[in-house]
Amino acid sequence: SNYNMKKIIISTLLSVLGMFAFTVYFSSCQPDACVTRATECKNGGTCLDGDCVCPLGYEGDSCQFTVNKKFDGYYACAKAVLVDDTPPQQEDDDTLRLKMIPGDKFGLTLYSVRDSIYERVKLTVSGNYITIPQQDINFLGDFYRFTGAGSLNDGWLTINMKKEFLDPNGTFFYVEKRTYVGQYYE
Repeated sequence: SNYNMKKIIISTLLSVLGMFAFTVYFSSCQPDACVTRATECKNGGTCLDGDCVCPLGYEGDSCQFTVNKKFDGYYACAKAVLVDDTPPQQEDDDTLRLKMIPGDKFGLTLYSVRDSIYERVKLTVSGNYITIPQQDINFLGDFYRFTGAGSLNDGWLTINMKKEFLDPNGTFFYVEKRTYVGQYYE
């Protein structure tokens, strides 16, 4: 009968509306952690359960820092050098400066404050790790090739760098392997 069909439709409609109202009422009881904590994510970060999820190249509670920011500064280092795989007569101390490259979230410049501010080596960071991609530097007619890697953990910097000395024809005439271990200071 037509009357029973209308009853079934109305009953079904009321059931669906009741479930919708029930769901809306109880889901609104769960506070949004992003709103409760007033979480503001910078640099394109998005809030998820009250915490910022940062885009590539940013980190921090609010995505406020570029990933290279934590490396920027001076490091008092002990330096060990092997020349053509032979240890030198003594180990040495050195001060390294790691400096952010403006406009590059992943890039740093490294140089020795004590030995040579002219040998500026470019680094790339990923998390706490450093890569020194192969690069050739011409300084006053002397040619050097640098490669290496390192890391930063709790303010302690470790860098293993290979410095190859080249003659003008591009053949190597000796190789230094340097290891720097030092702590950040202000």
